[in-house]
Order: sequence, then structure tokens, then C-alpha cells
Amino acid sequence: MNKVTFKKGVLASSIAMVLAGGATPLAMAAEGADKEVEVIEVTGIRGSTKASINGKRFADSQVDGIAAEDIGKLPDVTITDSLQRITGVQIERVAGEGGGVQIRGLPQIDTTMNGETFLSATTIDTSGADLGDLPAQLFGGVDVYKSATADNTAQGIAGAIDLKTRRPFDMDDGWTFVGGAEATRGSITEETDPTLHGLAAYNDGKIGFLISAVTQDVTLATDYNGHNDTSENGGLGWTNNNYSWSTPAESAGYRNIVPHGFTAFNKTEERERDAVQASLQVDLGEGYTLTADYFYTNQDRFNARSGFNHNNRWQTFAQYAFATNYTGDSYTDADGNEWRGVDAFKMRPYRLQSFTQVNINEEKSRNFNLQLDYDNGGALTGQVRFTDATATAKMRHAYGEGDIMSIDEGALVLGPGGFTSAEYCNNGEEIVGSEGGCYGKFSQGIETGDFFLTHDASGEHPTFGGFDQVVTGGQGAMSVADYMASLDSYHIGAFSSEGNTDDKADMRTFSTKWNYALDNNDVITSVDFGIRYSQRDVDHDQFTYTSEFGNGCDIAQWKAVDQNLDYGSANSPENPCYEVEGTGEYVDGEWTPYTLLPPTRLDQHTTVSWQTDFGNVKGIPGIWVIDPSNFRNPRQWHQDTFGNVQRTENGGATYDVGLDELSYFLQANFEYGNLSGNVGLKVIETTLFVKQNLIGANLPHSGLGPDIGDAVTERTYKDELPSINLAYQASDDVVLRAAFSENMQALDLAQWGAGKNVGMTFNNDCNCMRVQEVTLNGNPELNPWRSENWSLSAEWYAGEASMFFASAFGIDIAEFTESKTELRSEEPDGDGVIRGPHPTTFTAQSEGGEVAGFELGAKVALSDFLGDDSIFNNVGFDLNYTYTDSKQETKDVHGDDLPFQGMSEDTYNAVVWYENETFSARLAWNSRSPRLITSGNAGTGGQSLYQDDYSQLDFNATYNFSEDISFYVNGSNITEEYQQAFIEFEKQKAFQNVYEARWTVGTRVKF
Repeated sequence: MNKVTFKKGVLASSIAMVLAGGATPLAMAAEGADKEVEVIEVTGIRGSTKASINGKRFADSQVDGIAAEDIGKLPDVTITDSLQRITGVQIERVAGEGGGVQIRGLPQIDTTMNGETFLSATTIDTSGADLGDLPAQLFGGVDVYKSATADNTAQGIAGAIDLKTRRPFDMDDGWTFVGGAEATRGSITEETDPTLHGLAAYNDGKIGFLISAVTQDVTLATDYNGHNDTSENGGLGWTNNNYSWSTPAESAGYRNIVPHGFTAFNKTEERERDAVQASLQVDLGEGYTLTADYFYTNQDRFNARSGFNHNNRWQTFAQYAFATNYTGDSYTDADGNEWRGVDAFKMRPYRLQSFTQVNINEEKSRNFNLQLDYDNGGALTGQVRFTDATATAKMRHAYGEGDIMSIDEGALVLGPGGFTSAEYCNNGEEIVGSEGGCYGKFSQGIETGDFFLTHDASGEHPTFGGFDQVVTGGQGAMSVADYMASLDSYHIGAFSSEGNTDDKADMRTFSTKWNYALDNNDVITSVDFGIRYSQRDVDHDQFTYTSEFGNGCDIAQWKAVDQNLDYGSANSPENPCYEVEGTGEYVDGEWTPYTLLPPTRLDQHTTVSWQTDFGNVKGIPGIWVIDPSNFRNPRQWHQDTFGNVQRTENGGATYDVGLDELSYFLQANFEYGNLSGNVGLKVIETTLFVKQNLIGANLPHSGLGPDIGDAVTERTYKDELPSINLAYQASDDVVLRAAFSENMQALDLAQWGAGKNVGMTFNNDCNCMRVQEVTLNGNPELNPWRSENWSLSAEWYAGEASMFFASAFGIDIAEFTESKTELRSEEPDGDGVIRGPHPTTFTAQSEGGEVAGFELGAKVALSDFLGDDSIFNNVGFDLNYTYTDSKQETKDVHGDDLPFQGMSEDTYNAVVWYENETFSARLAWNSRSPRLITSGNAGTGGQSLYQDDYSQLDFNATYNFSEDISFYVNGSNITEEYQQAFIEFEKQKAFQNVYEARWTVGTRVKF
């Protein structure tokens, strides 16, 4: 059993002990004279609550924490899910599990492990906290710092998170062995996923070693429906309006959003994760303790989605989807145009298809820590520390779509594909080419272009309609549903493997920090000082698997029916494919290139399956899809299918960034009567190195901008960051706190390093590749986030496991960055003509943001108030509420300040628990009000994308068969809630992510 001994002493003495021994607030406390007051057994819900309360009570700053209820058992299945229980913490979900973390509404958070920065493979080039590759079983606790101190390595803008692994000197004397096994089943996947974890440790007071490991196979599932977008959980990037590019044929008197298309699909993510944590500690004598830590993670993810899609094929918005029902919401823009909210559309059949997409991730990280601590009982204590870390992340993407609409007869989009060689002219086509070529029949799909499908999102879940309409095509007059049911209706629209990435990062730190106790000073009890150097290098490569066609005369990212063997002008002798055998032939005396992708059945190169499950969506009769398993090795698949494959770099998304920081600090810790605290100054000198790629015009059949040179930027900046923390002991049980600090946090490295990307698609009107969007992600001249933070709190410690608290906070953000989108006409289309306007997204420097709010909370064990004889002796609860308000320069459509991205105004937590010697149970509810996903742009009339209210109920029960054997059940999202996104108005729904309930049964054994 893990025990933590708390000793009485002045608060400053506790601070000195923390500095000397590398301990954290959850492991230290002080209350008066130097004598033992109690031994807290950190086991069970009550023990975990007591440890977190003591950590908050005796910390030298404003801190909240989580302590593991036992070895290998944080309160929730994931670290992030546990963090959401802390007041002021909000999380985002990916594949149903906790992902990104915000403190007081902002994701600008520093994350450390045992007090020092580390590398995670899921956050190689980011600065926020995403703990998705870190198994909860390897950690003994988590601290959330809401106010800064000069001696703390982590700071962030909104706060910092410190993850704490177990070390051998934390364990009982002698040997400790812990093992566990569990099985998890999801309500959508209906698969059983295993997890095994174990720990072995030895401690004899002079030497100790510990090793713990986790292996886990998980399959997570999400049902998605709504607007087309390529973001992980959905976005706004492809949504436009009914006046984009032309005047609408219907309802031209007002404006409304028009999506690129509508979709419904199943998404699964298979995760195989192995992690190992090892630690060695040696008491070298004379006050010296040597600690070496090693932390390794290896995670493979296979993210697959397949389903139904209907879209405008990037031909038009104005003539694609027409509003059929309005929400009653409206506003007038700056140009006097009336905009109306809409929740139902009818859509013209530009493209009706199935699609399959996979992302394959391989993520590894290695972190090594070596530190020497000194505490010989004298005035001077401290440590010297070195860390070394590497992380790699690889992502491989594959995509295939099956079009049901014919491209050769009667369709709305006829070209440029269609002309093909004689070997595909076997279906009665007219021979028009000099070598027997024809405009081939690509499938027996739908040829009628005058029907409409419908999408109605006015109910709880959307309904599609129109599939019973009788249409004509290659198989005669049948309903749309019948055409969808016939495998002969499908032809491949495109294959691709794009946006693949190789990321590598290295980080090294060297630091030394010391505390000198001043026993004879009446006010200043000790002084902390130290210096730290860190070096972080990130290499980010993005590339596409391209293939050569026409014996090497052409190369393509998109192996698609709407792409021809053409490099420039088809009739130009400068064209490498001009008059090359096998690349085209003469039609009526004019050289005509073949389509890149000849008629190809959906099942010609892949296995397929019939899909009728689209989650809660109604109306879709079913569709044939490519089995995602075909794309488990995208490179090999493209090699086998097209006979060749090569890696072609995307210069605009490839960069190198180096970030070096030299920091040093001085902090005075003081105590005067009932007032204690610290005041300090940290100086950070930063050197930034950025290598971006200059890019040329896009390669044909792609969105790839070739690297034509480098742009190298080197710059330095310096931050002087003061901080002050005050704690006033108003009574034996009441502590009042105040804090102020200036904070700085580096940007996500892509915001400095990434270049320009131009998205282009074939457009029927110009018979060319037309610019759809431009992204200018990187700007090395952008400044980091900077802020001034203040907070006030009052804490009443009402019992061993009970407390009440209230706090108010403010974050004045002097500099920050935000993504903006404008309509511009700067980029030429594939034929050299600048048409525009096209949405251009870029990262902008902004100033003058504000975040303010308050927090209320209570942790209550009823036995602290009712006595041991009460029937409620074993019951407790944890309640908290956070209000967060923010302002920035960017306005919404009503002229009001937009909140910061990801921020909810209201966050609630309610946990009720019961615990006796053999049984414990906990029911935990978390809820957050709408949050901004992304701000609006010119295409949406400034209308922004929000996630609606989201609440989730989780459950845990544990039965202790004996002191060393326990069995447990965990339930996550047991009511199967879903996340609804809307555009500006709650009734103007954009998309839904429907998450599954997940149930886990497991056992834990100690001996």
C-alpha cells in the first residue's frame, strides 16, 4: 500500500523540501511544528480525495490535482477523462475519448512529466496538451497549476499540467508487484478489447528500481453525419453560400450557407499501444540521491471511415443545393445582405458516391531523465538535471471513391475525363479516335441529371430523401436506391494517397535549481534560484504517393476520371505526352489525351461490402463501399495497382523549426504572521530558427507545390516574467490566496514553419484546374502568446476529505494568434487565369484578448460532518462549476466579441461516490455549454461553427475481494450521448459525432 507521510512545518519549509527532493504538492504538506500528523493511505476514492485536498492546501501556488486511487488506477479510463473532473478544465473528444485539454477555456498549456518538459508523439510540433498516447495506468497522479511560480518549469498561458510517474522510493519497503487485466466493449463496434498492465518495484531505502508496462488493443467507433469536411471531427472549411461563384437559380433575394456536400459514415479507430516506464533511485549518501527515469510509448492507429456522400464536385454552390426550410434566424451583413438560417436542402446530382478513407499512424516517443538531488539537512538543497527525448510520428493516408453518376452521358459534369483507348471500347460506344478510342461508358450508373435528393436536419437526427425517384441510366429506368444497390452502377472516381507525413523531434534540457533556507530572517524564509537550457528541433515532412502514367510522361496525385494525360496544353508539342504512343490519339484531326483513370469498377482492384448502417441517420437505403482493409499499406497498394509509386514532397507543408530557450530565475519565499508566499522573476531568452520552402506552381493532377528554394529565418526574443503568490491563513481551516504573473508560451511550430498550399479541382466551366482554397499557415515573424494573469481564491478545509472553494481569475492576453479566412483573387487557375475569389486562410497576429471568470467547488465526504454512525458515512460527492467569459477583436455576425476557440462559457461536474471496505462506486457527470470550433469566414457570411451543449455520464464500481485482489466495472458515456455542431444558430445544424458507450470489466492484483 502506498503511504505518504505529512509533517508539520511552515509553508516555506515545505517549499524548500519540494525543491530539494523533486516532490510535488500531492506528496508534501505542512501545518506548524516539525512533527508527524498523519499517514494518508493513498488508496480508494476517499484516500485519493484526501491526497488531492492536501496537495491543494499546502501548495505554494494555486493547484488542483488528481491522485491515483491505487497503483495503476487513476479515477477514469484515460488521463484526459480524469482531468475533466478538475474545476476549470475542459476537454475535447477524439473518437469518443478525451483528447485536447483546455484550462480556463484556453488550450495554451505547458505539460511536463515529473516537473520537466517531455516529448509526446501526438504533440510533436504543438504546444498544447494532448495525452492520447499516454496510458493512465503508468501515472500516480496529475497536478494542474493555475498560477505561475518562477521556479516551475511549466507555465503556459492558462496554466500547466504535470504528470507524475511512480518512483521506487515512493513504494513500500521490499518488493511490490501489481498486475491487472481488463476487457472493454463498445456499443457500436461490439468488439472486445484487451488491456494488460503490471508493475514490479523494489525499495530498501538505499537503492530502488521500478518497472511498469501497459499493452492495449482498442477499437473505438463514431458515427458521423452532416456537412463535408476533412477535419478529424468535422469543420467549416468546405462550407460556402448560395452566392458563391454565381447567382442562385432559386431564392435569390437572400443568402444562406450551402455545404460542399452531405455525408454519413462510420468511423472506427484501431489502437495498439505499448508503453514502458522504468525508474532507478540510489541513495549515494551525504545527502545525494540519484534518479534515472525512462519512459517509452509505441502506438499504432488505423483510422478508417466509409459511407455515403453527395456533393457538388467543386462545380458550383449557387446551383447545387437550395434551401427548403428556414430556421427563423436571420441577420443583415455589412453590405446590407439578408442572411437566413437554413436546416433543409434539396440537392442536384453533381456527384452521388460512396467513399472509403483511412489514416494509418505510427507514433513512438522516448524520454530519458537523469537527476541528482542534494539534501543533507543543511540550508542548501537542490538538484542538477538532464533530459533527452526523441519522438517520431508517421501518417499514411489512402482514399477511394465509387461514383454512381455517369460522367459520359447525361450527367451535369461531362469532362474532361471520358476519352479512352480501344481496349475499353467494348460496350457499343462510338469509335471516334484514330486508334479506335472512344468516349467510354465508365459504368452503368445514373445518367439523369434532373432529379433532387433532400437533406433535412430539423429533427434530432438528419433524414435523407429522394432515393425512391425513378431515374434512367445504363441499366434502364430504376429508382435511385436500386441503382445504388447494383454494383454495376459504380465506377472509381479517384484513388489517392495524399497528405502523408513524417515527423521527427529531438529535445534536450539541462537545468539546475537550488533553495537556500534563511533561518535567521524574520520574513524571507528561503531563496530559490536556477538556470535551464532547452533545445527542441522538429522536422516535418509532408508528401504524396504519386504514380507515373504514359511511360513516365505524366505524374499524378489524383488517379481520377476527371484528369487527362496532359502537361499544360494538350495540343502543344511542348507537352511531354503530346503524340506519345499510349497517351492519346487524334480525334477529328486534333490530338486528344486519354483519361488518367480508364473505366474501373469499384471491385476491380479492391474488395467491397454493402453498407446499410449509418448510425442514427434515416433515409439512406444502402451503398457499396471499398473495404478499408484494402488500404492498410497505401504505398504497396498503389504500387500493385498502378505499377509504380514514388514519394513526391509537398513543399508548402514541409518545414524545419528549431526552438532554443535559455531561462533563469530568482524567487524569494516569505512568511510574515499568517501571510506566506513567494515572489520571483523568470527570464526566458529564445532563439528561433525556421526553414520554410518556397514553392512553384502546382504539379498537374495534384495540390502539390514543388520546393523551389528555402526561406530561412533566425530571430531572437526575450521575456521577463514576474510572478507573485500570496496565501493568508485566515483561520485554522481557511486559506485565502492571490496570484499575479506575466506568462509566455511558444506557438505551435507549424504556425511558424508551414508555407503555402493551393487546393485545386477540375472545373467544368473553364475546362481547367480551378483554385478552390489557399492556405498560408506559417509566418516566422509571428510572436508567441503573451499574457498577464491574476487570480483570487478562498478555500475552506472542512474535514479530512472535505473542502469548499471559490476563485476568480482574469487573463489579459497581450498577443495571440488566430486563424482568419478572406476571399481573395491572387492565385491563378491551372490555365494561368486569375478568376477568384477563393477563400484564403492564414494565421494572423492579434492583440487585446481577455478571459475572465470564476470557479466554485466542493469536495465532501459526509462522514466528516455526520459522524461514523450515520447511514451516509460512506457517501461523498464532488461538485464544481466554472464560468468563463472572453473577448477578442474578432466579432460575430451581430457585432459581439467572439469567444476564444474551444472555450465554453459554462462547465459543470458532479460526482457522487460510495465506499466501504469491500465495495466502492462512483457516478460522474460532466457537462459543458456550447464552444466555438472555428470562426466564420467570408464564404459563410461570418457565421461561426460551434459545438452545442454536451454532457456525459460515466460509472465505476470496484469490489475488493481481499486486500490484494479487486474487480471493477467502468462505464464511459453510458447514455450514448452525441456531439452536435451548428453554424451560428442552434437550429442551423452542421454535423453530428455520435459516440458509443464503452464498458470495461477488469481485475487488479497486488502481492
